[in-house]
Amino acid sequence: MFIALKNLIAEISGGEAAASAISEQQQLRMAVAVLLHEMMRVDSKRGVEETQTAIAGLVGMFGLPDLEAKALLDEAASQRLTSYFNPASTIKRLLSLEQRSILVENLWRVAFSDAELDVYEDQFVRKIADLLYVPNTECMLARQRAKNAVTT
Repeated sequence: MFIALKNLIAEISGGEAAASAISEQQQLRMAVAVLLHEMMRVDSKRGVEETQTAIAGLVGMFGLPDLEAKALLDEAASQRLTSYFNPASTIKRLLSLEQRSILVENLWRVAFSDAELDVYEDQFVRKIADLLYVPNTECMLARQRAKNAVTT
């Protein structure tokens, strides 16, 4: 009887852990998508290039199919952010410094995708990098990599 009870508790705990992991992954994807969408909004000139670059960033970071990445970005567009704290804290908690640097590079790629870096875009990426505890040197290296990728 105790073994059956122990197995039942283990089953329930395992199911909750799996559901929690899925939920965390969904939260992470949404947090990244929200920041990419905000990056597209910053300069008030949303173009096809920015959308395609943001979708490519989601595909690259999470291995999503293009349609799923676009749907995630569309869902992120419906979010009404009042603060960047929630997405930033989710990302800090779940991604390594290297992965956060890749996200910052993707933000820079969106900023450079229309071949014009707006001052608000520059300020936004630097602010997000700071919130994600990405060092300034890494932020500038990511900026250069993104600029080189877009211009070549």
